[in-house]
Amino acid sequence: MAAPTPSLSLPSRLLQDHLRQDVLPRESSIFRFMGGLTAFCGVAVLLVGGIIGWALSLCIASLMALLCLYYVCTLWLVRRRGGLPPVIQWVDTAVMVSIPAVVFALDTLFNGAEYALTTPPLVVWAAPIVVCSLRAGKRLAYVAATLAALEYLALYFVLALPRLPADTLSTLTPPLIAFRAVFLFAYGPLTATLAGHLVRKAEETLRLIRERDVMGKYLLHERLGVGGMAEVFRATYSPEGGFEKQVAVKRILPAYTENEKFLAMFRREAELGSRLIHPNIIQVLDLGRHQGTLFLAMEFVDGMPLSTLLQRLPGKRLPPAAVAYIGAELAGALTYLHGRTDAKGEPLGLVHRDVNPPNVLLSCIGEVKLSDFGIVRARHEVPITQGNDVKGKAGYMAPEQTYGQTIDGRADLFALGLTLHEALTGRPTLYGENEVALMLAASEQQVAPPSKLQPGISSVLDAIIMGLLHPEAAQRTPSAEVLQRQLLVLAGDEAPYPQGRQLLVEAVRQARNAPPSGPDISAAPTVSFERPQRRSWAG
Repeated sequence: MAAPTPSLSLPSRLLQDHLRQDVLPRESSIFRFMGGLTAFCGVAVLLVGGIIGWALSLCIASLMALLCLYYVCTLWLVRRRGGLPPVIQWVDTAVMVSIPAVVFALDTLFNGAEYALTTPPLVVWAAPIVVCSLRAGKRLAYVAATLAALEYLALYFVLALPRLPADTLSTLTPPLIAFRAVFLFAYGPLTATLAGHLVRKAEETLRLIRERDVMGKYLLHERLGVGGMAEVFRATYSPEGGFEKQVAVKRILPAYTENEKFLAMFRREAELGSRLIHPNIIQVLDLGRHQGTLFLAMEFVDGMPLSTLLQRLPGKRLPPAAVAYIGAELAGALTYLHGRTDAKGEPLGLVHRDVNPPNVLLSCIGEVKLSDFGIVRARHEVPITQGNDVKGKAGYMAPEQTYGQTIDGRADLFALGLTLHEALTGRPTLYGENEVALMLAASEQQVAPPSKLQPGISSVLDAIIMGLLHPEAAQRTPSAEVLQRQLLVLAGDEAPYPQGRQLLVEAVRQARNAPPSGPDISAAPTVSFERPQRRSWAG
């Protein structure tokens, strides 16, 4: 995608960005409509074959069949490429504008020049010009209008005029046909002017909306995601003097702006995030309030969450080397987090408590970032056993976290093991009909090694993953540092560096060009649960 022109105003650049993002769905809808229209016209012209003549009817039906095939193939190509190559737009403009010309020529050959000059297809010749103007702007509108006018004049003088009788209608004489060509061309400037007016009004409207939706010095763009209590936007940090930086803004939903408990948790996330400086942890840049809404600005990752990536990939899984790379990077983040100390050098005992695919962000250049530190718990805080709620995401919590027991970094390792297992196999590791069942599944369900569900995974990688998933914390992989060393030992097709990173980059690029395959069911918000009664653990 071309970079926006620096001389354009911010509303103009924002509108251009939105229009570029709309190219694929817009053009796909046009090709689908034209494919359906040509198929309908092919059938309709056969139904009136006795009126217009069967020879003409069969020729037009054959033309419509070819056009339908062309639009189906073009739609397939555009979807496969994930965008619209400029050459296709120009070719399709020529094809669309030339359809009435071909029908005009067939009408002339089969039913005479007077018939051709007075049939309905001539009336709709301006429609393709309007479509071209609205889909691609002024330049394509002028080209379409010029092509239509020239085709009309050429067909008239070369094909129709020699076949007109001497006493033909005055409206079909060369001077009036020339006027028709001028009016046909005029549709280009007319629709280009209208399209330009609509764009200017859209820019003005966008500017007014942005003026109301500016959070301090942050201009909000599209919403990247929404959870139970907050929403995240891509934003531009624009303080003054033309300085701009892409960031992500997390904003509390209106329903929770007066919830003191959540506000305290939100502030704590910002405070903790600002002190965590690590290449595999999302950086918190700012905390602020705008019109009564608390928000924080974070590092923007140009990519997608692991949950979205898995949803868009064939088989919903990653190659073992890419999974090993993600695991090694996240192990580095957890080693840093679990090892943080206070000003006196005493361990803080930080536990993330929310490691799961939606909170693992992957960039298009292979960066792996752990996000969402809203429920991080330190060792000195009040134990959760004193309350009846358990914070976390059902289906990704360790047994000791589920039952509200004392937890340490090994609870994060269990959640990481579930995440890596899912990325290897293409399916959630734990199953349950509801949230409570999912919570109990961590201790009651027997987890199969990844190789049992996805052949080709080595016994070494199997052992690493299963070492993270032991229900007893004492039998689990002892630390993230140990996990990282284990993953770095992997070799061959499972080595995390460098092929794991390269495979991840390819997967993210493939997923960005793929249409969404359905709702991301793994992206449910992290919430608090009632602590279940403890049951016996399955080994």
